[in-house]
Amino acid sequence: MKHTIRPLARTLLLSGTALLSLALPCAALAWDGFDTESGHLVEVDVDTVPMRGEMVDVYDCDTKETATLMVDAVKNNARTVEITVRESDTGRTRILVMEAR
Repeated sequence: MKHTIRPLARTLLLSGTALLSLALPCAALAWDGFDTESGHLVEVDVDTVPMRGEMVDVYDCDTKETATLMVDAVKNNARTVEITVRESDTGRTRILVMEAR
């Protein structure tokens, strides 16, 4: 005999999954901070604190642009993490001050 989920139960299960995905938006997974040069709010798309030499995607909340930058240095403080990043095309460095993790 074939076991199946009843249509109402299946609908409730799918609805619950959809609601859970709405409650956890992708932006909630970003790491928040600001660019010291421009003062713009930024989000870094990483799972852990990056290490020197890694590439990170940085989203500028004010200009709505994303840039892939190389990490030159990471400095941990009590409440923040300072990440020095370099733009590959111009060589310009920027310091991002992020919430401590």
